Amino acid sequence: MKLKIFLASTIVLSQLISVSFAQKTELLILPTIHAGHKRNVSYNFDHVRNIIKNFKPDIIALEIRPEDLDQDTSYLHKFYNPEMVMFRNEFPEAKKAGIDFMGADVAGKPLPDNFLKDSLNEFGKFRLMNQKLMRDSAIVKARIEKGLPDLISKRGKMMAGLGANQLMTGEYDALTEEFTVSQAKILRGTPYQYYDDFQVMRDQKIADNIKSIALKNKGKRIIVLTGANHRNRAVKLLRMVRSVKLVNLVQDN
Repeated sequence: MKLKIFLASTIVLSQLISVSFAQKTELLILPTIHAGHKRNVSYNFDHVRNIIKNFKPDIIALEIRPEDLDQDTSYLHKFYNPEMVMFRNEFPEAKKAGIDFMGADVAGKPLPDNFLKDSLNEFGKFRLMNQKLMRDSAIVKARIEKGLPDLISKRGKMMAGLGANQLMTGEYDALTEEFTVSQAKILRGTPYQYYDDFQVMRDQKIADNIKSIALKNKGKRIIVLTGANHRNRAVKLLRMVRSVKLVNLVQDN
């Protein structure tokens, strides 16, 4: 009798494990380099296209706000990076999803034509604050002392010459983490803290949107196209989701 119970329990456990593995979502968070794809011979738009084609995704998640995903191409080109618009329009067999966030004040609304020039909206304040802090000699000095310009230079060189696989080894993400922590320390308690707060919030919103898509589509193959500087926070968050298997190796030819 005990043997029968043991065998039955083993079978049930085996079935549960099988179901668990069957529902595992394969998630590729691909770091993109926006207009840099035009210049990087190791990682151009065709490389991105080949990665998507070879991955065979059920879903392509893009750095476009969910509420803008169905807008026409001319609208999208005003506000979004070229690879996001390009691959929104390609691969019709894959479902498209949006992950971007540009402020609570425009959530659920179309972006006005002057959105990127309007310094009164949340995103505009963020952009204006960046210009102001870069003209503040005390902040510039603190950034140099913390090594932020060096970190920016290192990341810039990596984006200019490396391919997708090299950008996903963890080295680039580590530089982003170091930059994020250092910048937060420099701007905390200053008139420019809004800049860091908004940047962190946007990164977190993007990561949360990726997680939501993954949880709603268990067992699917999902590729996320997001700027390389947003990837670190998303990877850290999704690494903790048991139903997700992160993919960090791609075929780009």
